[in-house]
Amino acid sequence: MRRMLPTTFLQSRAALVAALITSGGWGCAHGAHNEPGPASAVSAANVVDVAETAPEKTPELIEIRVLLVAYQGARGASAELMRTQPQALERARMISELARGGEHLTELVLTYGDHNTAGDDHGLVRLHPAQPEVFDATVAQAAVALPVGRISAPVALPEGYLVIERLRDPTDGPARISAKHILILYAGSPHRVAAATRTQEQARALAQQIVAHARAPKADFEALAAQYTEEPGGKARAGDLGSFGRGQMVPAFEHAAFALKVGEVSGVVESPFGFHIIKRYE
Repeated sequence: MRRMLPTTFLQSRAALVAALITSGGWGCAHGAHNEPGPASAVSAANVVDVAETAPEKTPELIEIRVLLVAYQGARGASAELMRTQPQALERARMISELARGGEHLTELVLTYGDHNTAGDDHGLVRLHPAQPEVFDATVAQAAVALPVGRISAPVALPEGYLVIERLRDPTDGPARISAKHILILYAGSPHRVAAATRTQEQARALAQQIVAHARAPKADFEALAAQYTEEPGGKARAGDLGSFGRGQMVPAFEHAAFALKVGEVSGVVESPFGFHIIKRYE
C-alpha cells in the first residue's frame, strides 16, 4: 500500500496562507536591502499592466507569486524600516521592470522582498478570486487580470506595494498524479523534517549531482532514492509518494510535479523542506 509524505510535508491552503501572512496583515518587514541595479531592457511582449486585460471567465483558483515592498509607517512594517513611501514605490517599479526584463521573480523575492516569510515557497500562494480572504480585493482583481506568465505593475496595499506574477492555474492539466522523489535536507531550511548539518549550497550541489544521475540512460531512480533521500521513512519506500491530488503538497513541489510528463525527472526543486528531485510515473 502506498504511503504519502508525512503530514508535515502536506500543506493545505489554509496552512499556506498562515505561512505567508502573519497576524495583522503581512507581518514585520525586513530592513532595507541594497537597491536593485538599473533595469535590463524590457521586452514589450512581457509588459502588461493589470488594467489592460479583462479575463473572459474568472477561474476558481489561481496561483501567483508575490513580492512585497514595504515602507515606514505601512501596516505591519518594522519600526527599523526607514524607506519612505515614494522610495518604496520606485523600488517596486524597478523590481517589476527587472522581472519583466527577464529576471526571475523567484530570486527577486529572496533578494528584495520585505515579507518576513517570503523565503517559504519564494512568495508562491494560491488564491480563490471569488473569496480572496486575507488578500485585498484589489490584489485578486489585479492577479486575475494578468495573463499567465506576466508581471504586474506595483499594486498599492496598506502593507506596501505588491508585485505579482501570474503562474499557470493549478486546475490546468491532470487533477491527480503519482510520483517518487528524493529529498535532500540542509541546516536552516524553514521546515526541515529531520536534523541536517550540510549548508544550503552543499545540499543544492548534491541535489544537482543526483539529477544528473537520475536523468542518465537506464538510471534506477528507486535505487537512487534508497541511497540518497532524507525524507523520514523515504528510503524504505524508495521515495514513492503514491498518488496525490492538487492542494496536497506544498506549492513549490506541486508546481514542479504536475508540470512533469510521465517518466520525466525534474530538475532541483526547492521547497521549505529542502531540495527535491521528482519523477512522475503516472
